Amino acid sequence: MEYIIDTTDTTPLDWNAADNDRILQNIKNLMRTCRYSVGYDRTRGIDPSIVDRPLNEAAMLYTAEIYRVIELYEPRVTVEKVKFTEVDDEGNMQFQVVIEI
Repeated sequence: MEYIIDTTDTTPLDWNAADNDRILQNIKNLMRTCRYSVGYDRTRGIDPSIVDRPLNEAAMLYTAEIYRVIELYEPRVTVEKVKFTEVDDEGNMQFQVVIEI
């Protein structure tokens, strides 16, 4: 089944999520986690140095990082597409990620 994950979605963590909802939540968490911030698993998450790059380069690097963390840490899904959508009012890059479970 295909799902679209939008990084503008600010749904809070659901500790009771199960099945596909749990997988979707795991992916959102991976995309919100900065590398080096997880104790005992320092490579989990997105490389924070990307934010210092020019926008076009940062969007490409962030896209590659999304593929990397999802493929590495959530093997139950296949990433079909990652699309840069915008920079929000706070300067955060926003993406849509299409996955297949």
